[in-house]
Amino acid sequence: MAALAYSHADLFADEPVVSAREMPLRSTAGLSERRFTAWRGRSGRRYVASVFTVSDDHALGFTDAVLLAVSPDREILAARDSGPFGVEAALTRWRQAVTQAGAREIHVHLLAEDGMSRRAALLDLMPEV
Repeated sequence: MAALAYSHADLFADEPVVSAREMPLRSTAGLSERRFTAWRGRSGRRYVASVFTVSDDHALGFTDAVLLAVSPDREILAARDSGPFGVEAALTRWRQAVTQAGAREIHVHLLAEDGMSRRAALLDLMPEV
């Protein structure tokens, strides 16, 4: 019972969350391949995302998505909106830049319904500058 109380205490802590953190899905914990994960934003909101290697072109093929560049130590290095048209040249340049910065995965959040929702997710998940 103490372990359950501890995990809930983390969600409802009075201290503000300084940065987004990955909170992997328990339902996928036993799978050998990690296809999905979740991130908890500074607001406490949860964002489910698909996981791709940084070199997987499928990650850049989504429109109207939030893209997260993730380092090997599970930190978000950069984030962006893929846009309604998925401009290939801009996304390719972004991928090159985040790869040079150390990103090894791109996490794709597809559940934001509109541009305002994607913008809110980006502000909640992006690293503080």
